[in-house]
Amino acid sequence: MMNKKRYMLLLILTIFIVMAVTTPNSQDYHTFLQTEYGLNFESKSPACIHTNLDMMSEHIRSLPLFMTATTQIFGDPNNKIRVLGIFDRFFVLENTLKPR
Repeated sequence: MMNKKRYMLLLILTIFIVMAVTTPNSQDYHTFLQTEYGLNFESKSPACIHTNLDMMSEHIRSLPLFMTATTQIFGDPNNKIRVLGIFDRFFVLENTLKPR
């Protein structure tokens, strides 16, 4: 019986360690947005001194086991995306981004 508890504890500890090591960061999130939704964070508009990043509001919370992120494009309050990042993957919780 004690051996079984020890194995369960070891399994849970291993899952927590894997979760902590594979938590995505903000750069992973930006890459995800660029590849999946075409949101570019690097380029400047020729007619404006602002980058594309200046035109969005972003909230990223990185915790040891997972991360959450919300990005809203200015100009429309319903133009946003919320995701959960865990195990090096992103799961969309809410997506009201307008098509490009």
